[in-house]
Amino acid sequence: MRFKLTLERTDQRRFIPINYQYELSSAIYRVIERGNEDFSAFLHDEGYRLGNKPFRLFTFSRVFLDKQRVHVNQGRIEHLGTKAELYVSFLIDQAAEEFIKGLFLGQQFFLGDQISGVHYEVNKIEAATPVYFQRIMHYRCLSPILIKEKRAAGGENYIDPSHPKYGELLVQNLISKWAAQAVAGVEQNKISFQDLNYQFNPLGKVYKNGVVIKQMTPQESKLIGYSFEFILEAPEELHEIGYFSGFGHLNSQGFGCVEGKSI
Repeated sequence: MRFKLTLERTDQRRFIPINYQYELSSAIYRVIERGNEDFSAFLHDEGYRLGNKPFRLFTFSRVFLDKQRVHVNQGRIEHLGTKAELYVSFLIDQAAEEFIKGLFLGQQFFLGDQISGVHYEVNKIEAATPVYFQRIMHYRCLSPILIKEKRAAGGENYIDPSHPKYGELLVQNLISKWAAQAVAGVEQNKISFQDLNYQFNPLGKVYKNGVVIKQMTPQESKLIGYSFEFILEAPEELHEIGYFSGFGHLNSQGFGCVEGKSI
């Protein structure tokens, strides 16, 4: 399910880091943990597994501020207004709608780092408009999609949508998430990449988004994602996986959240 959270700035501080995705992910986990420790532990520590690989099947959008000014040289965004919106999406049954609403409504959290940040309160949460999934869908990124490709000599490359293997890796990732659900006992039809007919087509301008996580720590690293529109032809089940849990890798860090557009 997907939820739209309406946030209210609750203090006089106005500056958040430009690279806030890691901090926002941590804040979401803390909000959920205050409401339900078991659900938080499942998302953070376990998720669904395929072999030794965990899939934390949720994602979230960028924070959409009502009025802002970006200070690039300082690495800060100044929230000039008081309202913000955020979309949070979980691959869970619709029956959990009231449970999720109860976890978030009225919760307060801090979005920031060691330098600056802002306190927000969730003063409204509502289920997003249902999506009717079809074989061919048109999407727009609400947060950048990150696709990783392993190097033969070790390490990983972050590839862009023009790469010849981008669509293949994106679809294989969706199938892995689908298979992880099946291993966990969620009833599924079998989907094989070898037997799958799919088409991936990026549209229009592609924006490169470098995201620094764990800033000012020894674990600091830079991740590269891309924001764009695309058309994907694939089974409806895979569209549902991508829409609710995110497309690509590191969805629980705020990558791969999309919205559907009319074709």
